[in-house]
Amino acid sequence: MVRKGFVLVLGLILAVGFYALLGWLEPTLVLLVNSFAILVFITAVFYGELDGAIMGTCAGLVQDALSHGVFGLAGLSLTVSGFLTGWLSQRLDVHTFYKRFVFLFFMSLFQLFFWVIFYFLIFRRSLLYSQPALYLQPLFSGLLGSLIINLSKKFNPAV
Repeated sequence: MVRKGFVLVLGLILAVGFYALLGWLEPTLVLLVNSFAILVFITAVFYGELDGAIMGTCAGLVQDALSHGVFGLAGLSLTVSGFLTGWLSQRLDVHTFYKRFVFLFFMSLFQLFFWVIFYFLIFRRSLLYSQPALYLQPLFSGLLGSLIINLSKKFNPAV
């Protein structure tokens, strides 16, 4: 049996690698696919709200360190959304692919909205007009998160 902490650290390393790969292939892909949010949502669905919040803090601070932005902005939004995702996933029926996709879409939309509001409060400018690719981020995050959860449940039914 693999320890949960090892799996979470490995997931964070894979998210950093995927983030770097997307930035190397095409910088716009980093805006379309938020690998750190996907990791936080998967952690929250599998392990619950506490692990979702802790992974949200860790992944958000790593994302802030790599983005050269305000340190803690993504950490705060991913912590709150990780907690809410874990809490709501235990109370709602998100066991099918389509329900999970809709759920992760709305949680990703909440996370993006939370992040954009704080970005606006700090910098007094909106990214939604200058970066239209951000509009598609919840769609890709929800789809990739649901696909990864489905694949992991096929390979390891105990999860």
